[in-house]
Amino acid sequence: MTTEPPTTSVRSMAASLLPPEAGRSARFIWLSNFEAERAWTHAGTVRLPTLSQPDDQAIVNRLEEMNLFLAEAPDPLILREPSDQAFLAYLEGLGFRLPRILKVAPPDKQTFISEAILKSDQCCQALREYARQHDHCYLLPYAKTRLEEAIAEKAGLQPIGPPSAVCERVNSKIYSRRVSKSLGLTTIEGGECESIEEIGEEFKRLSAILSRGGRIVLKEAMGVSGKGLVVIDSEAKFQRLLSLLKRMAKPGAMIAFVLESWLDKLKDINYQIFISRSGETRLLTVKEIITEGGAHMGHRFPAALSTAQMDCYEAAAQAIGAQLFKDGFTGIAGVDSIIDRQDTVYPLLEINARFNMSTYQLGLDRLLPPEAQVIAKHYPLLLREPLSFERLSDSIGSDLLRPTESPYGVILQNFATVNVNFRLEQPGPFKGRLYALLVGNGPDQVQHLDRRMSHALSALDALAPAH
Repeated sequence: MTTEPPTTSVRSMAASLLPPEAGRSARFIWLSNFEAERAWTHAGTVRLPTLSQPDDQAIVNRLEEMNLFLAEAPDPLILREPSDQAFLAYLEGLGFRLPRILKVAPPDKQTFISEAILKSDQCCQALREYARQHDHCYLLPYAKTRLEEAIAEKAGLQPIGPPSAVCERVNSKIYSRRVSKSLGLTTIEGGECESIEEIGEEFKRLSAILSRGGRIVLKEAMGVSGKGLVVIDSEAKFQRLLSLLKRMAKPGAMIAFVLESWLDKLKDINYQIFISRSGETRLLTVKEIITEGGAHMGHRFPAALSTAQMDCYEAAAQAIGAQLFKDGFTGIAGVDSIIDRQDTVYPLLEINARFNMSTYQLGLDRLLPPEAQVIAKHYPLLLREPLSFERLSDSIGSDLLRPTESPYGVILQNFATVNVNFRLEQPGPFKGRLYALLVGNGPDQVQHLDRRMSHALSALDALAPAH
């Protein structure tokens, strides 16, 4: 096995944040602490009502397996549990050098992985031992919160990137709105609310939108993946919501929301930027978000944008990057934006001070021809028994991308999310997801691959009926 550091783009960017000597010999311990917003949300913060779905949380936690496309030997990767051996063999066949896996084995499928690491003496000891063997050893998480800082301190790992307090501040939708306005970017009508009174006052200012047949949305400052928001279509609904928030707001509670006009969107656009240690900003990717029934399903890239729209994103990336650097942030950040039905670009809805799903796709760049059209999406599954990787790959058949045969086809991004909710002691249907990249030489081929994937999963009796 090679001892030379891998050269994936994300790893190279991380290394460039370090002093040159450290960057050349650095070892990174990779960790995908998805939904870090849970740790950034302070105890006592008033939250909007939500239904907790343990099976969905289990799926999100196992998205960590996508890190196998970024973390390569000799770097270690922390996972909740080992990956399927057939899936690992598939990755090696794509040309990826598998990292050393450090297993945490949390007590259940919902526990936040960083909390599990801190409670695992065995895992922390393995991290300490690895750190002793290398002069420059860094924890490289999906996002940095106080928990990852505690892991680094406990295991003797060195810090990289901004402190968790900076990441937390930057990740707030309140910060994003204020930056958007201060930079003179086109900003959705609305306001930032840090008290119950401010929510009421902002609603009065926006209520005319309702009389015109429009809608308003209240968003938690740390909401993620379409959660932590309520769409308001009447004053009566708002008053009921406000009464609920007042009852929940105990003395000393933290209030952090934005209240905005709900726009009729043409496209959701996500773009990633990288801010170097010297403050230079690079626009990494621009992708269109795919939604079905309001649910986030994946990305399409390259995004179909006009020259003027692309110029807008280039300019916004530079302005936002400069402000982030001024506020102490370096590294990769994602920015959510929209284009309305009048083709107006709103380039900054929110900043994600962390990796996102597009970041993990950067590890696949080596497999994608320059002219490729790509959709990254997930397929909701409802299974009655565990699905083996061999059976899945046989069903996909010749559509599965094989670099030695064709640069086009299906790349499977994750297998852990397929069977994560199977319980031997509870037989019966269980939820899963399959994440894939559909790589074609044009939109027709991509759509053809999508239809064939749905057909293959249906033939396995695995595709969720609603899909």
